[in-house]
Amino acid sequence: MKSSSMPSCFLRQDELLEYGTPGDFIGHAEGENFVIITNPEVAQQITQTIKNRFTSEVQIHYNFMDRQQGFILAPDGNGKMEKVPLMMASVGMVSPQTHFFADIREITELAAEERRKDVNLAS
Repeated sequence: MKSSSMPSCFLRQDELLEYGTPGDFIGHAEGENFVIITNPEVAQQITQTIKNRFTSEVQIHYNFMDRQQGFILAPDGNGKMEKVPLMMASVGMVSPQTHFFADIREITELAAEERRKDVNLAS
């Protein structure tokens, strides 16, 4: 199982159709969080494809200079301008092969923890 944070316009069934199996499932958990249920054998390929496509397609939302710099300038809570990284997709994979969980709450918490690790790796 994977959970990812990304705008829904970037999460289509294309990746599952290309790499997944007929029993795979995409669900919208809340906000910008999605759940993909798939086989462990294809999970990494689906994850990487989603992240690569997101990184590529999200570029249209930034002007040339922001894309070149790799960040935008935005005011912080005190009105001071700060560098904010461009949007990215973060993915947390949870599997009974690598994690123990007893209920959906634990799966959700593990997926969120794995997403945070993915964000830290990208930073």
